[in-house]
Amino acid sequence: MKQKKLFIILGVWTLFSLSIPLLRDGLSRDSITRLLILAYFLLSLLWFYKKGQFLQIKNPKKSFILWCTINAMVMEICYMISRPLDMSLLITSNTSFLQGLQNTAVDLILTLPAYLLIFYVIWRLIKRYNYSPFAFFFLMGLGQALGDGNIFFLANPVLLAFIPYVMLNYWAMNFVPFLLVRNNLGNTSQQDSKWKKIILPIVLLPITYFVAGATILTLGKMLGWIPN
Repeated sequence: MKQKKLFIILGVWTLFSLSIPLLRDGLSRDSITRLLILAYFLLSLLWFYKKGQFLQIKNPKKSFILWCTINAMVMEICYMISRPLDMSLLITSNTSFLQGLQNTAVDLILTLPAYLLIFYVIWRLIKRYNYSPFAFFFLMGLGQALGDGNIFFLANPVLLAFIPYVMLNYWAMNFVPFLLVRNNLGNTSQQDSKWKKIILPIVLLPITYFVAGATILTLGKMLGWIPN
């Protein structure tokens, strides 16, 4: 019951965070992206409670990382119309079909290794520590949101009040895969690991995002896929 109340509180906070930009900007490119992600997440949850929870997971590590990565690629595609990896890859009404495919391919190729690393880090955390559904939902979402928007949030700390607006991306990537494998993890967490399991996601994930982001941007520029 406690977790249910926490989910409700976070859900209300999320709807508030989503409604402010929507009311202010209407159906902007970013709002459309966010609504697409919300729809994808809700459909994923519906699928899990209808069918996914009954699946037998034989290889939880592979299933988790692969499922998260597929979801992340979907999120990247949603962002191609608003905020891709680099704004030179943005797809607009003036972008040709072939150019749009090329831009999307560049975005996906460059971000794929980064996501594999990120999800491996998350896998190591959930393999070692026993996270409840809400703890995973909040801590991993927070860690990834802080990692993806670290400079932005440092410059605009007041906008942390709207951080579920960003966390939604990562819930859509990770939460259903976590629910699928959580009963097959065999966690090795110790009694003295309570603070580690809270602190590590919000420390390790921002560091991982920083390293991965710097690497893929440098690689993209070296290859000439994105401008210097």
